[in-house]
Amino acid sequence: MNASSNRLLDTLLRRGDAEGHRRVFGDLGFGDPEKAALLWDKLLPPGVAPPPKRVETLFEAIAGSPDPDMALLNLGRFTDSAISPARLFDSIYLEPPPCHLLVLIFSCSQYLTDILIRNPGYLSWLIEGGVLEMPKSYESYSGELRDHIAPFADHRRRINSIKRYRRREMLRIGARDLLGLAGVEEVTAELSLLTDAIVDIVSRLALRRLLGEERKVGATEGLFEERLIHQRFAVISMGKLGGYELNYSSDIDLLFVCDVEERGEEYKFYSALSRGITADLSSPTEEGTLYRVDLRLRPDGDAGPIVVTVTDHINYLQMRARPWEKQALLKARFTAGSPAVADDFLENCSRLIFGEVVGIADIADIHAMRERALRSLPAKDRDTNIKLMRGGIRDIEFMAQALELMHGRNRREVRSRNTLESIERLHHFGLLDDGAYSSLSDIYRFYRTVEHRLQLVMNVQTHTVPTAGADIARLGARVARSALAGPDGEGFRAELGRSIARIRELYDQFFTGRPAEDIPVILSLPAGAPEVRKVLGRYGIEDAEGARRHLGSLVYGEFPDLEGPETLRSAVRSLPVILEGIGGTPAPDLTLKNLTAIVKATGAVRSTLDLLADSGGFSKLLMAVSSLSTRMTDILSRRIEILDKVAAGMPPPDAPQGGPEAISGWYEESLLHIHAHHPFPPAGPGTLGPLLAGAAERTIESLFGMSAHAGAPVAIFSLGSLATRDIHYGSDLDLVAVGGEDFDPSGCADMIRRMIELGRSIRGLSLDLRLRGEGDGAPLVQGLDAYRAYFERRASFWEFVAFGKLRFICGHPPTGRDFERMIRRGIEEAFSSPDLIDRLRAERERLESLSGGDWDVKHAAGGLYDLDFMAASARGEDDGAGSGTDVRLGRLTGQGLLEEAETEELLRAHTLYYLIEHAAAHHGLSYPPLPERIAFFENYLGSLLGPLVPGGGTFLDGLARTKRTVREIFDRFCGRWNDRG
Repeated sequence: MNASSNRLLDTLLRRGDAEGHRRVFGDLGFGDPEKAALLWDKLLPPGVAPPPKRVETLFEAIAGSPDPDMALLNLGRFTDSAISPARLFDSIYLEPPPCHLLVLIFSCSQYLTDILIRNPGYLSWLIEGGVLEMPKSYESYSGELRDHIAPFADHRRRINSIKRYRRREMLRIGARDLLGLAGVEEVTAELSLLTDAIVDIVSRLALRRLLGEERKVGATEGLFEERLIHQRFAVISMGKLGGYELNYSSDIDLLFVCDVEERGEEYKFYSALSRGITADLSSPTEEGTLYRVDLRLRPDGDAGPIVVTVTDHINYLQMRARPWEKQALLKARFTAGSPAVADDFLENCSRLIFGEVVGIADIADIHAMRERALRSLPAKDRDTNIKLMRGGIRDIEFMAQALELMHGRNRREVRSRNTLESIERLHHFGLLDDGAYSSLSDIYRFYRTVEHRLQLVMNVQTHTVPTAGADIARLGARVARSALAGPDGEGFRAELGRSIARIRELYDQFFTGRPAEDIPVILSLPAGAPEVRKVLGRYGIEDAEGARRHLGSLVYGEFPDLEGPETLRSAVRSLPVILEGIGGTPAPDLTLKNLTAIVKATGAVRSTLDLLADSGGFSKLLMAVSSLSTRMTDILSRRIEILDKVAAGMPPPDAPQGGPEAISGWYEESLLHIHAHHPFPPAGPGTLGPLLAGAAERTIESLFGMSAHAGAPVAIFSLGSLATRDIHYGSDLDLVAVGGEDFDPSGCADMIRRMIELGRSIRGLSLDLRLRGEGDGAPLVQGLDAYRAYFERRASFWEFVAFGKLRFICGHPPTGRDFERMIRRGIEEAFSSPDLIDRLRAERERLESLSGGDWDVKHAAGGLYDLDFMAASARGEDDGAGSGTDVRLGRLTGQGLLEEAETEELLRAHTLYYLIEHAAAHHGLSYPPLPERIAFFENYLGSLLGPLVPGGGTFLDGLARTKRTVREIFDRFCGRWNDRG
């Protein structure tokens, strides 16, 4: 919402206006406006209107948030717990910085919202003193934890204090992430360092507790004295924690090791210590739990002892460990206990893992393990689990780890526990090429951000990406609130699909040895690469990244509907043909967007790409639709089943049959056929006008037939450009309904209302009956006597001009003939007036005052009304009422009122004006253009219609010259008329 939305703001400030509130929340994009209205009414303070500026600030934030409904709901919950509704609008919470942060949290994370609701004071802490500016180090976490637990002597209270501290820090880390102040690496590192510090403190407390139970030491004994850290025990981190890659809701993989030879009392002590640490980390109290602890990476998994000796573990690795167990140790590192024990253990593991050259068999084992894991996934997760699906996070990690295993023996420099760091090192030392490096690192950051946004909502360990439109749109909007430079909310689904396909491609290359296809460079280069702009710029494409997304979506598919590798091979042949075709269109970016929509709608992308490469006629057809008409693209995309008929040149039947839905389908198919086989500008008003008018008239006739009583004495006439068969796409269809002798005004009006209502269900059809006598205030159906009296006494000159274009469409023929005769007589009298030209000029000046500026081709001097008024004066006693502008202007030439060269100029201008409005309507754009669209129109119309405007300069310059020429001819025409007397 912004300052121009005063109407919305005024409505929001009114208490009790439930209907108004529902309407506003619908306009603001809420999914459940009715529920939002109820929530808002509870927040409004009774008796006094809240400050408008505060409300505006709040709703600018909410309307722009990823989930407005969730944001408003959580604002209500927060208000109930932290502050009374009466004080909300006077509080710091609605000042811009805290308001923005609150709404962002409320719309992205129920988990973080609940922390704030439980501790409202945390908001002040977050926004003061630079809390959000910098990440914290391990030393900061460790020191703060010590201070946090210092006031408590009881073990349970100490553990609860750690849980409260962790919640506060999770809020801080999450807020930095959502604000884009921290990237993926920083977020995962902070989560991991916080966990390291907690595991260390909990280990010390568990040791202290165990020693106290055994030795009965007093409470005054120092808690953090070095002698209390047992020297032969260590806690090893594995998995995401080991790699400093922890998620918001990750399990923590731990391994307990000890350096003892015998399984005696000391070993039992370490077993008890391990159980105590695990319990303190994972057992619930009134403050919740700290972590879910996973100990299954120890030898023999759940069946093995909870703590393992260094010697036993090394023997296990040498004798019985499976390849994946060795692979898992790539991320192992020290977290708590004795650093010396951990170093000894890790060094032995490293020598064993990298002691022999890793060969093809080992890589094959890793791939086989990955395939087994995929097969074990539930069917619903195989295409939606961002971590485990083919082409997901796990595939990137496996590639990085496999490369590290292959090269880490001879090059210690490439070893790293962290995936992104490993990828970077492999690239630095020439083991990953630029394209693979950019794809792996960028997509890994993207995936991990998606994972974080999924888990932040409810603090649930989920990796499942939703597929429903609204759900995935919300996820995309949340992902856009991050430090990522690439994906935005709009292109999220396509970006996700392209990323999955790219990782599948790289994984297949690496593990199966299949060579990469020689795909076009624009798909293999990373986002933002200068080469992308350079390559696509050759084809006139301006938005290189947008075009790259469309092409990627075409070739790779969009999540979760991804294309197979065969589509890539078809793309290699077809993309050059497609780009060459796009480069020759007036707006290449728009053409590519529309073409992508059509090809994807076929549901057979690969075969359609093959057709585009092999069939010149098919390619030409789709280019004509895509480049010239977004509206026809929409029709074809919705009704792709008619593509074969359109491509074969098979027109629909002569007249529509069936109910409104069938009529709508017939009309759309007719429009599509006309456009596809008579593309403009080669086809102009002389071709398109009659074809479009014919389709419209047959549709109107069918609607009237469905609405009218048999034999009802009502005749339907067309007026304006429909009557002269000059309509362009998108023209309003001006109609008038006339009742014959003894017609029933009420019953016939109901009939016409039914016809109008049925017409509203026809896409692209706009029936307009406002030109009837007396306009909107008159009955829908008026009789012959009423029209006779009206034209004799009250009709304006403009109405005589309008009714000079009259054509019977359907209904009662005798009434039609009578009305035509009556109108002809009245118009002949009006146009026989000696002051005809003066009246035409006066009316023309009135219409000219309505001009919309330089781009106006209708009201402006030299515009369509100049042509229209000259053509209107050409009426004779023949059948000119239904004749087009070209015929009537030609008649003026025969009468000596125009010279042949002037008529040619006017016909060129008429064609130009017609095609301008026709082209704008085909893309659903207002004309004259809105300010933000002027640049598009200048480029698009200049490319499309440039040959129709005289002289050099811009398209607008040529349009101005054309209008000046028309006005000069109009003035000469008026002079000749008056001279003729």
